[in-house]
Amino acid sequence: MLMARRASIYAIYRGDSFIDVGTLHELARRNKITVGTLLFKASPTYAQRTKYEGTVRVYKIGQCQ
Repeated sequence: MLMARRASIYAIYRGDSFIDVGTLHELARRNKITVGTLLFKASPTYAQRTKYEGTVRVYKIGQCQ
């Protein structure tokens, strides 16, 4: 029996401003950004290399069924 994968939900922010919410593929399509770029912007490495103000950050906020 195959189990369905749960899609993770992510939110995009620029500084303190909310931009969008959805799965990685939805966000990539709507914002014309690759999934790889979104994953990098969600990483701790990106957070360390950039300043908070004015940068786009991606946060994992949960899972949908």
